[in-house]
Order: sequence, then C-alpha cells, then structure tokens
Amino acid sequence: MKNKSFKYWSRQDIADTFGLDTKTQCQDLNNWLTNEIQISKEEEKELIRLKEKLRANVDIWNEQELIIKFIALLMDMVDFDTPKFKSFANRKLSGKIDGEEVSGEVDLMIASGKYEPKAPYFCLYEYKKEQGLDRDPYGQLLIAMMTAAELNPNKDHPIYGAFVIGRNWFFLTLKNREYCISDEYVATRADIFDIYGTLKKLKEIIAVMV
Repeated sequence: MKNKSFKYWSRQDIADTFGLDTKTQCQDLNNWLTNEIQISKEEEKELIRLKEKLRANVDIWNEQELIIKFIALLMDMVDFDTPKFKSFANRKLSGKIDGEEVSGEVDLMIASGKYEPKAPYFCLYEYKKEQGLDRDPYGQLLIAMMTAAELNPNKDHPIYGAFVIGRNWFFLTLKNREYCISDEYVATRADIFDIYGTLKKLKEIIAVMV
C-alpha cells in the first residue's frame, strides 16, 4: 500500500484503520505523571526564567522559535543524551502497522542509537498555533507512537509521547493498541515545574527500559 505520511493521519483515521482505543485510566501514564522528582534551587531559578520568557513571547514566536528558545532549553536541562539513548530532532521514522506503510519526521525523539535513532521510546510534536489547527497534532503523535511501538523490540514496555500547542503540554502513553492522554499542563504557570519533573521522570524510566 502507498506510504502515508504521519501528517495526514487523524485520530479518526487511526481508529478506523487500526482499532486504536483510548482509555480514561492507564497505569503507565499514572506512574509517569505521579512523581516526586526533586528540583534544585538552580533548576527552579532557570525554570522561572523560562516560564516568564515564554509568557512574554508565546504569542509572537513561530514554531521554530518556540522550539529553539523554550522547548530545546527545557529538554537540555534534563539532558537526555546518555551512552545508551539520546535525543534526535527532525529525524525520519518509518515502519509498517498491520501492513500499512507509514512514515514522517518527528520533531523530537528519545531513542537508542549512537548516530541515528533505532528503538524509539518517546516522541514529541510541537505546534505553535493554539487555535485553528489545520492538522491533527494528536493524531500525528499517535501514529508516530504506534510506529515506534512496532520498531521497539520490547513489546512489554509502553511508548511515551507529548505534544505541545503553544503554552499547553499533553502527555500520552501507548501500549497494546490502547492509550491515555493527560490533561493540559500550562507552561506559563506553575505547571512548568510539573512538566520538568515529568521529563526528568521520563529519563529515569527510559534508563530502566534500555
């Protein structure tokens, strides 16, 4: 079948084609979001700086500026680059799901691999526009996560994901064709500490998975 790019997949397409089902409760998501990650005074100071920077500019920045001036700095604080896994930006992910060929570029991926991503554990998509989206970021992330699940050798582990629309962050887990999504976390509020703690917890989770 013809290869269909991630950007053309909607949640309805995914449900119709693959039977992917959403759940209201997923233990993997609960375990991820319920964390007691310690944040140092230095980290707290930098998070407050980033929060205020975002508050002043989120309606001005385009997508690349939001990535470079906020998301990348937040991810760098966590530092996902380790000997066993690292972060990859704008890398292509492709595979087959039930015989359907799919592919696309992922804004940010945490995966094993020294020079290129091999087994993906986490996918993130970013969208600047908070209203009037002409694409379905939710669906685009889900199809990328499903592809990551097909490529990951350990099917017992969930795939983690997030999509960012302006100031709002949403976290997802996917396992066995079922997924859950969090409520929004607003990065221009005190939620930024929860966002950061969730990303730090993700690093700990992936370190156990590899």
